[in-house]
Amino acid sequence: MKIGFVGAGVVGTSLAFLLSQNGINISGFLSRSLESAKKSAEFTQSSVFSSYEEVITNSDVIIISTNDNSIPEVVNNLSQYKEILKEKTFAHLSGALNLEVLNPLKDENNFIMVMHPIQTCPSVSSALELLPKSYFTLEGDEKAVEIGKEIVNKISGKYIVLNNIVRPLYHAACVVASNYLVALSKFSLLLLKESGFPFENYPDALIPLMEGTLKNIKEKGTTDALTGPIARGDVNTVKLHLKNIKDPSLEELYKSLGKLTLEIAYEKGSFNNEKYFELEGILNGGKSNNSHTKEI
Repeated sequence: MKIGFVGAGVVGTSLAFLLSQNGINISGFLSRSLESAKKSAEFTQSSVFSSYEEVITNSDVIIISTNDNSIPEVVNNLSQYKEILKEKTFAHLSGALNLEVLNPLKDENNFIMVMHPIQTCPSVSSALELLPKSYFTLEGDEKAVEIGKEIVNKISGKYIVLNNIVRPLYHAACVVASNYLVALSKFSLLLLKESGFPFENYPDALIPLMEGTLKNIKEKGTTDALTGPIARGDVNTVKLHLKNIKDPSLEELYKSLGKLTLEIAYEKGSFNNEKYFELEGILNGGKSNNSHTKEI
């Protein structure tokens, strides 16, 4: 099996390198940036392609590892070579785009799939470390998915086979778990700096707390991992927080996250309806619907 890549970004380059180290023949890279293609090809000891015809001719599997916006254009360009599209498998790595974007490449002789790594990869070095520990979601033709399984197994990853999920929502979940975790960290740092804490001397002060929380989520699950003032029903502490957050936008963010935290705490069974509605009122700016029994 020879695998060629269209796009020479971090994920494509890293995946190609890991595969090349585990017995898979990487045919080469085609990229808008010749310099990027050269770097990726050198890193994986493969070829630089100058045309779609070259990558098709020299590959059994073609992985589109561009940004999402470029995938339809790449598919359209590949589909222009119908006469040489024989027994090929095509994949894209996007989490948000559906399988159907590859339909112009599909027929009785060619197969398509989505192969999305559930991982954040800011650099090649981090991707090389993290991808083998990650889940890949696979969706597509049976033959293509079997190839996807082989690819994931080769790098010691884990796979999940999906069928007709709402991919934009699935990808939104991944974004919240990763990108919004970074935003949440920024939110906590803004509050920390505002408090007068000597952040410059202890920039990693919150990291053990965040790592401990992730460990608890992994071991106990989301609901049972919840601790803190809302989980305890500590009304006065929540009031004290809100009284001291001076930035209105940060206050609203605290309240929004607090409302979701409140739902988790109630699900956990941390307190009764009366305490729930008291906290709900605080987080809603004094408004609470306490005329009925809370059900979750």
